[in-house]
Amino acid sequence: MKHALRGAIASGLLQILLLLASLVSASWLYADQGDIRVIEVKLGGYRFMPQEIQLVAGQPAILRLVNTDSITPHNFTMIAPDDAADINVDVLGGESVDVQLKPLPAGRYSFYCGNKLMFMKSHREKGMEGALVVAPE
Repeated sequence: MKHALRGAIASGLLQILLLLASLVSASWLYADQGDIRVIEVKLGGYRFMPQEIQLVAGQPAILRLVNTDSITPHNFTMIAPDDAADINVDVLGGESVDVQLKPLPAGRYSFYCGNKLMFMKSHREKGMEGALVVAPE
């Protein structure tokens, strides 16, 4: 009986901690670090969340790439015209990486995960792609 009660208490505490962690991480989704906007992008389940990131031309930002898969490595690849903002960053399972994004001109920039296992579809082919939309000032 004591073991069952301890297990129920531990399970309840774990659920509360997970709920608090999700609330805190949600508040960081569009946090500011001084004048630089921090945008959290989750990589997991062969998806980017959010799939579309919106910025304003001429403003720098930090992309906080968070791999929510515990084992599967992902990456964030964005190739911009004229090498304006080429990014190719690997994010291991359960890890996060901050990427400084310099101010960009207005436009639409595609990004994707370029990982692929031999003889399998690439992560991009499984739907892991999105767009960075930069609006005019």
